[in-house]
Amino acid sequence: MKAHDFEYQEALTEGVKVKWLSSIVSVGEGEVVIEQMELDESGFPQPTGRMETLTADTVILALGEQADTSFLRSLPKIALRDDGSIAVDEHFMTGEPGIFAGGDATPGERSVTVAAGHGKAAARSIDRWLNDTTTAARAKHPVVTYDMLRLPMYSDVQQQNERATALDDRLSGFKETVIGFTENEARYEAQRCLSCGNCFECDQCVAACPEQAVVKLGPGLRFRYDYAACTGCAVCFEACPCSAIEMVAEPKATA
Repeated sequence: MKAHDFEYQEALTEGVKVKWLSSIVSVGEGEVVIEQMELDESGFPQPTGRMETLTADTVILALGEQADTSFLRSLPKIALRDDGSIAVDEHFMTGEPGIFAGGDATPGERSVTVAAGHGKAAARSIDRWLNDTTTAARAKHPVVTYDMLRLPMYSDVQQQNERATALDDRLSGFKETVIGFTENEARYEAQRCLSCGNCFECDQCVAACPEQAVVKLGPGLRFRYDYAACTGCAVCFEACPCSAIEMVAEPKATA
C-alpha cells in the first residue's frame, strides 16, 4: 500500500509497527500468516518461501485503489490492461465511442488530485464529443522550473505548520489527526504561492517598461503588448518574478 512519508511518520508516532516487504498468505483464528518478500532486479517484490505468523484479533484489509472493471470485458472495443485499468486516448475516450474513463480506472498515479484533473479534462472532451466539435484542447503553459523564478522579488514568508490532534485523542477515537487551518490561515498559505509561470498581475512589467508598451487591461484581464511601441528590450521579461512572460524570436517577413 502506497503512502507519503509524512503519513508513514504519523503512523510511527501512533505506535504502528510496519512489516516491510510482506504479503498475507492466510488469515486464521487469532493469527495471520505472512510471507517475506524480496525485490528482484526490476524492483518488484518476489516470494521467498519464508513465513512468519503474527497474532491478531482484528484484520483490516487495505489492498489498494483499483476499480472493478470486469463488467467491461464483454465490450470488445474497450481494451483493459493486465492490471484491469482501462486504456484511453488523450481525450480520455475508450475504444468505444462515447464512453470515457479516468481516475483510478485508468493507468497512472491514483490520487484524488489526479482523479479531479481527469474529471475536468474528460468533461471538456465529453462536451466536445456531444456537440460534435473538434476544438483542440487548450495548450498548457510551458513548465517553469525553480531556476526560472526571480525569487528576490518575492517576500520571505515563513510556512505555517498545521496543528495536530493530541496523541491520546488519536488512539482513543476517529478524529482527524491533522486539524487543518482556519480561514485566515488558509488564505495566508495560499498567498505564499509563487504562481510559477502564471501571471498574478503584480504590475512589475508595467513599471519596468521604458516605452509604456505593456498595457494593463484591468483587474483579472491581465495585459496586452503595444508592439508598435515595444523595442524588444526584454526589461519586462527580466522583471517578471514568476516567468510568465516568454521571449520569442520575431517571425521573418515573407515575400
